[in-house]
Amino acid sequence: MNYLRKIEWTIIPDTTPQVRRNCPKCGEKAHFINSEKFRVNANGSHIDIWLIYQCNQCKSTWNMTIYERINPKNISRVAYEKFLANDKECAIRYGFDREIHYKNKADLILEDIDYHVVSKELSEFSEKENEQEIKICCQYPIQIRMDKLLAEMLHISRSQVKQLCEKGLIYDQQDKNLLKAKVSDGMVVFIKNLWYAR
Repeated sequence: MNYLRKIEWTIIPDTTPQVRRNCPKCGEKAHFINSEKFRVNANGSHIDIWLIYQCNQCKSTWNMTIYERINPKNISRVAYEKFLANDKECAIRYGFDREIHYKNKADLILEDIDYHVVSKELSEFSEKENEQEIKICCQYPIQIRMDKLLAEMLHISRSQVKQLCEKGLIYDQQDKNLLKAKVSDGMVVFIKNLWYAR
């Protein structure tokens, strides 16, 4: 019997999404890039915190509101220090936050984000013999087609992925059409008859 260890693919963004909004200087809608820097302003007993974006065309800046006129006591000391230190992980997290962008009337562009995948063998074994079980971990709402990810990670073409899905050799736990599905956190994919090198 050949039971394989489960695999975990963790998708990590290399870039943050751009946003589309009106640029006063350009006089039209433009793409703005996340600078990964915060601006913190003390205003009496309150503070304002913004994430700074820069227009891709004219380079003018736009401050996206994270907190406005908030009492410092309502922010943890750790979070506040991260804002002051321009913590990159913090900037990435807010750069992917759909709700904050919606409140700031900025369109978040989640397509074409550069990323890399960390593959890790887990201690548990797949439940079925000669079948690989792969768990997807993706903390951020990156718009990646599942067939594209499979082709990249299995080192085959997307047409080959299509053939394997149609033959039932690659499938997911919810019987979704993987050829049209987008990657989501917690998704599990099964590959019958392991024939690829991880």
